This record gives sequence, C-alpha cells and structure tokens, in this order.
Amino acid sequence: MRLLPTSKNLVGVLPPSPSCPSVLSLFKALPFSFIFLDLEHTPHYPLHRLPDTLNHLGSFPSLVRIPGKNSLDNIQKVLDSGAQNLLIPMINTREEAEKIVHAAKFPPLGSRGCTSSFFNEFGTSEAPFATSLENEKISVGVQIETMEGVRNAKEIAATPGVDWVFLGPVDLASSLGVIESDASFRHEDVQRTLRDVGSIVIEEGKEVGTLITGKEDAQMFDSFKINVALGSSMLLDGSKRFLADVDR
Repeated sequence: MRLLPTSKNLVGVLPPSPSCPSVLSLFKALPFSFIFLDLEHTPHYPLHRLPDTLNHLGSFPSLVRIPGKNSLDNIQKVLDSGAQNLLIPMINTREEAEKIVHAAKFPPLGSRGCTSSFFNEFGTSEAPFATSLENEKISVGVQIETMEGVRNAKEIAATPGVDWVFLGPVDLASSLGVIESDASFRHEDVQRTLRDVGSIVIEEGKEVGTLITGKEDAQMFDSFKINVALGSSMLLDGSKRFLADVDR
C-alpha cells in the first residue's frame, strides 16, 4: 500500500526491532496504519532478511527507512525486496532529494535498474518489468532533521517525486543544541521548528509527519498526516502500568 494520505491521518508504529516476527505480529494485530521498519538504526539487521519480513507482514502496509542517504544502492535493494514506501534520513538539500528520487524511480523518471525480484514475483507476473506502473506504486519520503535541512525545507519539499517529508525531532534537538536539556525534543525551539517547517511543507502541497509519543503530540501537530509512534515506549509504558497495578 502506497502511503499517500489525503484526509485521514496515518499513525504508524516503530517496533523495537524489524527482525522479531512476534513483535511485528503483535503490532499488526492493532489498528495502526502502517509498521515502520527502521533499517537505519538497526545495524544488526541484515538487508537480505527484508523480503522475509515484508512477506510476514503480508498486505499490512509498511514504511522502510533505508540504512543511509549515502548508500543509494540500498534504495534499489529495498525496493527489489518488495518495499513500496521509502524514508530516507538526513536530507539537507534539494540536490540530495533529487538523487533519492532518481534512484527510486524507473526510467524515464529515474535510473532504477530493471530486474526480476521479489517485487515482481521474479518475473512471473503479467508485467514482469513494468516501469511506469511500478513508479506509481512507490512513495518516497525524505527526512529533514538538521538545521541545514530546515533552511532548505521549501526546496526539498518542492522536489518532483518527493511525496512527503518526515521531520526528525530528536536529531533536530541535537542540531539545535538542546539535545542534552531535560525537555530534549520537547524543547520549545524544537517544537517551534517542527511547526514552522511543517507549514512550509504543507504550503508546497506535500504531506508531513513526525514522531509522536501520545495525545499531546498528536494534537499539537494535528495538520501532520504521517506520524510514527515509538513501539518501545508503548511496551515499556504498558509494562510499567501493569506492574504498578499488580504491585502489592
């Protein structure tokens, strides 16, 4: 499923690890809009396992964050594994965004190589090397999480082929120099930056999302359409509440 919301807000969940089938099944059983598979911050997760993970999810929508913007070949590998929704971290300029789109799209929109792989059932489907049709199935999200990216937000969002923009509050807190404060990414400077950049992205006609930790965040960024909740926090908070309830 291509993640391109219009009127409905999409709320996904970020599991502690994309390689644990039981945790993925647990979140898949809940009414989340998608599951966020983070390959950037899970170096122990081998890329060749991604087809199995996606197959386990079946028709349940997923969003895959690739290991890094500087490894454009990872885009090819993730797409050939069957992913339909990409998120690329640390995009700071329009030029970087254009390179991402070029790597993610088949000609004439880009330079993605044609092959038979998991995404087209190894050439057994009716259109084994469909390019224009496959381009329509892929959504490309880019992540702004530095002050350089903030300064170039308008140009990044306006890049043809970029479908939506995700704002990374933790790295923005680091870029703003407030990561070590008690509030961290809830710092007023971070929150203001998220709102300001979000407005810029929306003005460019693109969807925007960020990390949310609860109702307060969801209400504060009610115009953001693609939001991600931390699954590890949910599991910890739920466990803490359970232990508090049964503590005698």
